[in-house]
Amino acid sequence: MKIISFFNHKGGVGKTTQLYNLAWSLTSKGKRVLMVDADSQCNLSTVSLGEDGFVEHYQNHPLDNIKSGLAPAFEAKPTLIKSVICPQVQQNNNLFLLPGSFEISENETQLGVAINFNLTFMTMTNLPGSFYQLISTCAEEYNIDYVLIDLNPGLSAINQTLLFSSNYFIVPCGVDYFSKQAVISLSKVLPIWCKWSENAKVHFKESVYPMPDIKSKFLGYTVNNFTTNKGKPAKAVVEVIEQLNENILNKLVPALTNTGNLVLQDNYKIAEVKNFNTLQQISHKVNKPVFLLNEEDTKNTGIVAETQEININQLKQMFNDFADFVILKTNNGN
Repeated sequence: MKIISFFNHKGGVGKTTQLYNLAWSLTSKGKRVLMVDADSQCNLSTVSLGEDGFVEHYQNHPLDNIKSGLAPAFEAKPTLIKSVICPQVQQNNNLFLLPGSFEISENETQLGVAINFNLTFMTMTNLPGSFYQLISTCAEEYNIDYVLIDLNPGLSAINQTLLFSSNYFIVPCGVDYFSKQAVISLSKVLPIWCKWSENAKVHFKESVYPMPDIKSKFLGYTVNNFTTNKGKPAKAVVEVIEQLNENILNKLVPALTNTGNLVLQDNYKIAEVKNFNTLQQISHKVNKPVFLLNEEDTKNTGIVAETQEININQLKQMFNDFADFVILKTNNGN
């Protein structure tokens, strides 16, 4: 079982949609995948289950979500963390979801105290490792090969804990000035978090839920949500992509090289994912990944349908390559 977190403290970079489509592509290669919604906005849960399915799950299974699953640790209940019901995504027998919770951010204050080793009560030592305990228990229950975690956009205690409860992490990026600055910011923040994770493994080793003895490694980044002209990115977009790549290679990679938290490779750009435009809304409506949409889903004909078919096929190939990359890099001993 490999755990991969999708993280960027800048919002609006398309990480949720990217994770969802990658998860489907991994299952097409015979992998069993668990998606974890760790964002209080619950976008991944809505996309995966549909709005009606999302409401139905919470009405019928109010205790089967990430916050309720963590309750034995955060509410100091006299019971151990166990697997919660992770609903199967429609039309896919190998894809499951650990649903999010709008209330998960309520755990931030307690966790923030705990991760700073400022422990007033001994029970607080169980909080950081409880996330890994819940996820790994659910993964074992559903015989999972890959866990993909959708983190919230921010430098939160939950993100810090989950990122370093993962084997790997991917940084989705947008194509704007703030995305370039976000990479520079991460090159300063992540080494601090890396050092914390090493200390946390020692500090919490005697707790009921110790931090996992794994080293979270940077797997690469993606460029998302850019527009194209005649199938190619505009000149301004190309310039931003080049600057993003420079910041990754000259700032983030050296910073993580010093901590050992990266997979060594020549190129860290995994994929360029152009804007899905109306296909994204259709995808959410029919609860299918973009690359599996057909004319019945889009309800378009003629030149519009032909253009969309080309875009869908391109995205299918891109996510197929993305999945191949993930499988290769996470199974070659890195």
